[in-house]
Amino acid sequence: MKRAAPRVRSPPVKISPPPQGTTGAGLEYPLDYGFTIIGLASDDFAEHALGLVARFVAGVPADKVRVRSSAGGKYHAVSVPVQLVSEEQRLAVYQALHEDERVVLVL
Repeated sequence: MKRAAPRVRSPPVKISPPPQGTTGAGLEYPLDYGFTIIGLASDDFAEHALGLVARFVAGVPADKVRVRSSAGGKYHAVSVPVQLVSEEQRLAVYQALHEDERVVLVL
């Protein structure tokens, strides 16, 4: 009986922040915006993700943050709604999220 080859899983890939000047065209500020931050499931990941966004955005409504677990429970997706005042602010949040080693993916 022939055995199937083992599945090889590649590590998650981070999405880089959009290059300066190539996005944001047509966005008008102030702007209601949402960041979805995905990382390995842990008790404090939602708080950690919220803290990263709060470094650049004042008044992040913690009661509006949503946390969802992946089907297998390995990852948490944290949705953080904010109001942005500029494109620079939006890019700064994406940059901080991209540089953080606990963040696997940002949408």
